[in-house]
Amino acid sequence: MQATSLALDHLLCAVGDPVAEVSAIGPGHPEFGRAQIIRAGAGVLAKSADALPAIAQVLRTASGAPMSTQTRVHLAAADAWVSGNPVLAAERYASILAKWPHDLLALRLALSSYFFLGWQEQLREVVDGAMLAWRRDRPGFQFVLAMASFAHAESGNAAYAETLGRQALASNPACPLGVHAVAHALAASGRHDKGAQWMRDQRTHWATASRMCTHNAWHLSMFEAEEGNVEPALAILDAWLLPAGSRSALDACDATALLWRLTSDGVDDAGRWSKLSDAFEQILTPGFWPYVDLHAALAHLTAGKQERVQKLAQAIEQCAKGDSYAALRARHVTQPGLRALRAQAEGRYDEAATAFAGLQPFLGCAGGSRVQLEVFQGIEREAVQLRSRHRQPQPSPAFQP
Repeated sequence: MQATSLALDHLLCAVGDPVAEVSAIGPGHPEFGRAQIIRAGAGVLAKSADALPAIAQVLRTASGAPMSTQTRVHLAAADAWVSGNPVLAAERYASILAKWPHDLLALRLALSSYFFLGWQEQLREVVDGAMLAWRRDRPGFQFVLAMASFAHAESGNAAYAETLGRQALASNPACPLGVHAVAHALAASGRHDKGAQWMRDQRTHWATASRMCTHNAWHLSMFEAEEGNVEPALAILDAWLLPAGSRSALDACDATALLWRLTSDGVDDAGRWSKLSDAFEQILTPGFWPYVDLHAALAHLTAGKQERVQKLAQAIEQCAKGDSYAALRARHVTQPGLRALRAQAEGRYDEAATAFAGLQPFLGCAGGSRVQLEVFQGIEREAVQLRSRHRQPQPSPAFQP
């Protein structure tokens, strides 16, 4: 199991190219089943519509091949994901852990699926349940700690999350996933100065050929922005986030959040909003993930690209039809979010504030982390402030003796 074990370690650590590392493993190879679920798992982790064809190809290739029961449940979970049922996918990955709690790939994919759904409670419950079956000296436990760290940061226990993240790094300090876990805990606790210093100190461990590299750079830039260090934040935006955002919708989301944070403080966008709007226009598949759709809408609106906003709204309207989970989220999250953002951009602040207030109970279901969704909470606060500022004073009632 040497080849697939190395690929799995790289997938969990967010380094290397796990799919390429198992590319030579075909039908008849003793590691074929494990190779297939790593290939499928990498596609699920991408959380992108662009990855669905590759996952479907994995499922076709694996069809009919002899597989263990555990492997078959993995493939069934991937099939649910491809079929547009992320809830069932998450449940199937979680069911693997109920029977095989040491399955690190299932744990990573269950957490990724719940993250996509925005289900923080299930995120924590699934990793806490798995941890009960692990001994601290068992190989791979550092990955469990890193995943638990992120889950507890999302659940509001930032202090415990930081402890877990630092424990994960004690055995593997060069793991970008672990570095991110601590950064996320620091962000969740609002300790931006400590977060910025942490990311600077850990730069050699995360500024590598890692799938987490740009996102970790975003954490540093947001810490810098919160501390009022505009120039370092802008440098990261221009050197890291904007170039990556032209290739990845998730990186474009990070760039959007940072740019909004900076421009709301008066920083000149210097054409950056147009670049982000262009990026979303080229790479976005609307309706797949509300988290991404709302960031795209923010970029289009702020760049003044009204025709793109209308095109996005029409695509979401089509997605909202039917009874799929994507349709449900489109109706309850994306469409109300689009209305709120559009009202804000058009200066209808009372309508925007009301719409954002109605959206708040559902915003977490957009997916993404609490820290990543703060951009929309910031826009809501701005709408409330502008509503108060633009309301006309009411005349005093006439005196009635």
